[in-house]
Amino acid sequence: AGGGGSNSILQSSRIPSNMMRTVVLFLAVTTDLLCSASNAGVSLRSSGRFASLRLRGGSSQTPTPFSANSAALPLSQNAENPAVDSYAASSAAEDEYEEPVGDNIVKADQILFEEPSPDAAANQRFTAPVTVPFIAPVTAPVTAPVTAPVTASFVAPAFTPPFTAPVTAPVTAPADDDDDVVQANDQLEKQVSELAASYDKLAKSYGIKGKPQAPQVAMSFAPTRTASYSNLNEVALTHAPESYEGEVPPAPPQELVDAANAKMAQKLTQDSQMGETSQLLPPEERMKIIIVASEVAPFSKSGGLADVSDKLGVALSRMGHKVMTVAPLYWRYDGVEGTGKTKEFEVMKCKYRIEYFHKWHETVPAGNGFPAQGIDHVFVQQGCYERWGMYGHNDDLMRFALLSWAALEAPFSVECDDGKAYGDDVVFLVNDWMVGLLPLIMTSHYRRYGCYEKARTVFDIHNMGYCGNFKIPEPRDLGLPDGTFFDKLFHANQIKLLKGGIEMADRVVTVSPSYKEEILTPEGGFGLHDACRGRHPHLDGVLNGIDTIEWNPETDQYLGKAFQGFDNYFSAADPSNKVSCKLHLQASMHLQEHKDIPIICFIGRLAHQKGIDVLCDVLDWLMTENSGVTGWVQVICMGTGTDEYANQLRNAAGRYHGKIVAHIGFTPELEHKIIAGSDILLMPSRYEPCGLPQMYAQHYGTIPVVHATGGL
Repeated sequence: AGGGGSNSILQSSRIPSNMMRTVVLFLAVTTDLLCSASNAGVSLRSSGRFASLRLRGGSSQTPTPFSANSAALPLSQNAENPAVDSYAASSAAEDEYEEPVGDNIVKADQILFEEPSPDAAANQRFTAPVTVPFIAPVTAPVTAPVTAPVTASFVAPAFTPPFTAPVTAPVTAPADDDDDVVQANDQLEKQVSELAASYDKLAKSYGIKGKPQAPQVAMSFAPTRTASYSNLNEVALTHAPESYEGEVPPAPPQELVDAANAKMAQKLTQDSQMGETSQLLPPEERMKIIIVASEVAPFSKSGGLADVSDKLGVALSRMGHKVMTVAPLYWRYDGVEGTGKTKEFEVMKCKYRIEYFHKWHETVPAGNGFPAQGIDHVFVQQGCYERWGMYGHNDDLMRFALLSWAALEAPFSVECDDGKAYGDDVVFLVNDWMVGLLPLIMTSHYRRYGCYEKARTVFDIHNMGYCGNFKIPEPRDLGLPDGTFFDKLFHANQIKLLKGGIEMADRVVTVSPSYKEEILTPEGGFGLHDACRGRHPHLDGVLNGIDTIEWNPETDQYLGKAFQGFDNYFSAADPSNKVSCKLHLQASMHLQEHKDIPIICFIGRLAHQKGIDVLCDVLDWLMTENSGVTGWVQVICMGTGTDEYANQLRNAAGRYHGKIVAHIGFTPELEHKIIAGSDILLMPSRYEPCGLPQMYAQHYGTIPVVHATGGL
């Protein structure tokens, strides 16, 4: 942390003076580290009572080898300084390990902050030295909108009661052994998590307890987790309560679980309706389709991917296709039953046993001589999925590699086609980077041995900004014994699962025709534009669709008497009740009620990609009478995301009470009411692969004003 940021944290946290001395010492040593961390070599120096760790030597082309007697530390990977591919023994005298002077022996994976002398020990409040593993910065692609981990902004001393510093063993990597380097990285990551938990508990013992997401007080030392939810947009079920690393968050209250399951059952029931027989394809044109995704609504959802996976399956089943979805079992959903079918896969040098769960979802009831149509929802049950948050865990590569293997075995294992398995004559619709390994595994492991010869894979790109970046593992870690086609994953000294899907699928599609053209450019391809250009003959763009039954102002349940006190349905032929929807929205949001004042709405993630900063920058101009505007306008914003933008919206709502509303959160009911009652939907996205709110708005007579990009 920079000096100013650290000072702010020290002041706001009211750290005791003896802790501050150690903090200052830590910052001094850290500054020395950062100033000398430009090259890939390591040596240890000791001077008197203080020891420091220095990085020196080496070059950007050829990493300086480590001494065979010293412990190897993982270094950052970037384009200018490639990954340290091997830790070879060195005979160069300048890179040899230097023994510290005296009794201050320092291990290579530790920094010793202070060793009090025997005479001075009695006057010190603490009695044990603080040890901190050296953490090399992880360099992420500049353009990828990823969540950066929260790093420790201060280091507290170790006290005998109630805290004991964890004892860490040195991380060693024998020379010329890349396997042990990977293991050393994993071991160091585990030590970092344990140490972060210790510091969190120490801060808690001092009563220092801040909000981890606060912009000035990064109190939690644990890595951040991507905010996501795993049941019906229920934030209460998906955002884990505040806890410390290593502590298991308590389960949500049963009343919330029951309410979520009731809503899920309601959504599934809405999909079951009498279908027109004209929708059915001739028997010879019907296929068996497997939709593989990391989330499928209404069971799990963090964005539009879940909606598309759900509604596409409903539409295909109503055409007569046999449809199966495969997704992780994040939650023990009501009505989902175990099949008793299990499989075991070896991933990351461990064997994982999974069990398949199943739920039948009827989309067209039987009638008129036709059997019922529906979807076979298949869930992969394994402990690694049953956590708070679907993404952002340090073992995501293992979790989603396991999902890809399980999805390929599901058509043989789950007997849900009139008591039979689907078999291998199927089409896989593979969605986004999470299951980008599936086409590669099918080609390298199954087709080579005569399986899935008739099957085809269609890889659907939902967002090129999220590529599934991971450090390069061994092929065996992904279950690929001989590494066939493993190189298809490589890009910029790492693997990208999205690239594997693009390279190995039979067809590649994007979620809109215009986004297909954008990903072929360096700006829109996020570094993978050459891979996309190489698949141009097999690349298409298909616009996402919306559920016109759920999003229909003539029948929308949220515009009915149960939610508004009276029926506010309207249509393109008779839009008169849209004014009533506006007045109801103004009253419920505590805005000035006036049918002629225009309402501008924003619904989406509070993120840079969505252009929320563009809206925040013009709110004062928009609300004030000046050249170009009258100030006669109301603004309603709803969404979740970065605290920075959430606070800007809250502040604007406070300045212009009665004219601006900031709802930080999300509910389907409010989404429907806002779109129905507003006049203009604003979508200033910097890039948008498809986007669904603009389609909803058009159905409700609300004008979308958008940035001309992607699906917009």
